[in-house]
Amino acid sequence: MSNIIEIEDSLELKNSIFVDVRSESEYEEDRIKNSINIPILNDEQRKIVGTLYKQEGKEKAIEKGLELIADKLKDIYIKLKKLSSEYDNLIVYCARGGMRSSLLVNFYSGLGISMYKLDGGYKSYRNYVIDFLENADENYEFIVLHGLTGVGKTDALKYLTKKNISSLDLEGFAQNCGSVFGYLGFQEKPPSQKMFETLLFEYIRNSNSKYIFTESESRRVGYVMLPENIYNMTIEKGYHILVEDSTENRIKRLVNQYVSLSSKDDDKILESIEKLRKRLGSEKTNYLIEKLNLKQYDEIAKELIINYYDPLYKYSIDKFKYDYVIDCNEFEKAMDNLIDIHRQLHEGSLK
Repeated sequence: MSNIIEIEDSLELKNSIFVDVRSESEYEEDRIKNSINIPILNDEQRKIVGTLYKQEGKEKAIEKGLELIADKLKDIYIKLKKLSSEYDNLIVYCARGGMRSSLLVNFYSGLGISMYKLDGGYKSYRNYVIDFLENADENYEFIVLHGLTGVGKTDALKYLTKKNISSLDLEGFAQNCGSVFGYLGFQEKPPSQKMFETLLFEYIRNSNSKYIFTESESRRVGYVMLPENIYNMTIEKGYHILVEDSTENRIKRLVNQYVSLSSKDDDKILESIEKLRKRLGSEKTNYLIEKLNLKQYDEIAKELIINYYDPLYKYSIDKFKYDYVIDCNEFEKAMDNLIDIHRQLHEGSLK
């Protein structure tokens, strides 16, 4: 049996793990989800070999590469042997299914470790992701939650997720809410554009329903962009639900989302407020800074809702025709309504 496998087949294998033999930076930018990185050449070594290839040719580069790899052979063997005892299938990939993955698979297969080599490497996976996202509307639909800042859209997605109902948190994947305060509620580094698309692909592909809840977003979410077709699915297709709540509840949510009482976070809030000076004017900006110094976060949230968020987003909310309006003032009741809508769509009793 050939030890070369296509991307479609590899994603269907049970009890399997992908082994990424690219360098650390290649792996960091994007990778097959849940893969493990065992670099044949690290970033520095890869640069050395690449420079040698340009200056002295392929043969010299190969010789240098083999020299650099030699000291790693035992360590790589131990790692692969351990993985082979834990998984039925090991799939090895490099950038394009070339020398790095071929060398590893051929060498260690000869030592008794059974592995597949991914045909086309990471590039074949990347192309598969792009194609999937470009055609996702053929098999999936979004139930899109709209509403002013603080009405509970993100809370709703988290609640639905706990109930095992497909809910795509775009802001969570992007590690940013898209506004000047958007990064404050997240601790992790924002993903690359490629990694963001990988996260979307993996979530949608593994959804337990063709109907997926998500939140209305602009094309840009923090530092990344929604793929065109995914964005169009949230705007032009699917079901649109308007979520509403009282100003008082919205203020509470905003404070809970963006604020902790540490001085470090206050510095970040101050930095974000200063970015609004041109839009809000010096008088209102100085007022917000004064309230920050007094740690009156609810007053800051109220001012931002009334004079920043609502004027900024009201137009985009008003331009939609909504299938339903949900009041989140009674959160549990609102969630029951959303779950019922999803059930009816899933059963085909709601058109």
